[in-house]
Amino acid sequence: MKRLFDPFMLTYCSAWILIHACRYFHCPIPLLNGYLTDFTAVPAIAHVSVTFIRTYILRDQCYRYPLSYLLFIAVYTAVAFEWVMPRYSGVYTRDNWDVVAYFAGGVFYYFVHGRMVGAGVEK
Repeated sequence: MKRLFDPFMLTYCSAWILIHACRYFHCPIPLLNGYLTDFTAVPAIAHVSVTFIRTYILRDQCYRYPLSYLLFIAVYTAVAFEWVMPRYSGVYTRDNWDVVAYFAGGVFYYFVHGRMVGAGVEK
């Protein structure tokens, strides 16, 4: 569990809680409300899944996702939440900037969070 809840993952979770608490109390933070949760979605999904793979499948704590896997997660998330879900629910709206945030989050994970394994942060 220590590897799962590293400082970055705790930041992703804290940001999600903060944004949703502000929404609940009707005091959204303008720019962060729209895009911070989208930016952190792909890194959070990637981190949970790569931690599972490292621990239970490969048993190799140095394994990292290649950039292509992270871009696939971003594409999948964008299609699901920006194309499919808005067709079936009024809760979801299409926003091209959300797609940009998903991809930016994936690139962030690859170049920053995912590289922390080699630096010993997650050990």
